[in-house]
Amino acid sequence: MSAEAERCRREIAEIEALLLVGHPDVEGLCMALSDWWTELRLIEQEVGLESGAEKQNRRRIAEPGGGED
Repeated sequence: MSAEAERCRREIAEIEALLLVGHPDVEGLCMALSDWWTELRLIEQEVGLESGAEKQNRRRIAEPGGGED
């Protein structure tokens, strides 16, 4: 795994942890989370990597109503 991809994963994990403990800036953290996920996808596309879980998540979100929980 590239250093850039690893950094994205660390940032994503930190943001998710902040959301789970109830950080008040939910909107800002969600925007940052979206940015880091986008960056990770771009990096993985450059090197031709994408895990099965990420493919499944991308397909789920792309389905009608898939982004809603």
